[in-house]
Amino acid sequence: MSSTFARPQAPWALRLVPPFPAVAQRILALVGQENVSTAQVSELAKLDPSFAAELLRFANSALFGARREVTSLTQAIVLMGMDRVKTMATFVVLRKMVRSSVKVEALRKVWIHSIATALIAEEAARVAKIAHETAYTAGLLHNLGTLGMMSAYPAEYSRMLDVSNDFGFDLLKTERDLFEIDHCAAGAYLAQDWDFPDEIAAAIACHHDQPVPGALGLDGVIQVSWRLADTLGFAAFSPDKAWEYSILVSLLPRNTSSWLLGSIDETRAEVSRRLQASGL
Repeated sequence: MSSTFARPQAPWALRLVPPFPAVAQRILALVGQENVSTAQVSELAKLDPSFAAELLRFANSALFGARREVTSLTQAIVLMGMDRVKTMATFVVLRKMVRSSVKVEALRKVWIHSIATALIAEEAARVAKIAHETAYTAGLLHNLGTLGMMSAYPAEYSRMLDVSNDFGFDLLKTERDLFEIDHCAAGAYLAQDWDFPDEIAAAIACHHDQPVPGALGLDGVIQVSWRLADTLGFAAFSPDKAWEYSILVSLLPRNTSSWLLGSIDETRAEVSRRLQASGL
């Protein structure tokens, strides 16, 4: 699929989604520039106390293995790197967006699935030799449309999920019947409306397409990664098809060493360890 995605007309189902916070948008724009300093990002992050707190918490998680407690934003930014700071800005915004709107259990499942997908996508991108930080962000955002509709219509969307899961309805078709848009198109719209790169919007738009052997650009990595997350036990919804782990892994190159290419039990254990280590 092309990395450009034509923005659809504003859907009514997303009109109640909160706008992207200005500070977070400025952080994303700043870290995307060349020669930006950690001091500049640190000063901007201080304008949003919740983001600053999340940044410090993440830097002190087992994932980064800091030898001593990280107490300043500048230290945290240096330790994590600009790309991960960009991802954290996105993560904090999404969690704010849905925290007060969604039933805890439904939100927890979507979060775990999204983070597991991001971790898998990051490693799959390394195997496929494409930008792994972009893959991580796309994996984290692939269900952005779900989160958007959850935040705008929490009761209605939660009931739709319950009914779809109980009776085995096609999720995308049910979303289109009730909201006139499915979560793939909704996520692509929000990604572009919030000024994420077109390649991420495109990957979100087509993530439910069937993965094609040998087509391992960003789109293909995300298509394989969320299905792997489901297969490993991190599904947010009832799957439309029971994918076999070995078939999904066979879509990835095997000419490099990777924990993702091990047995299903080994991979599940590694993803679980990384979820715990991330402190998220």
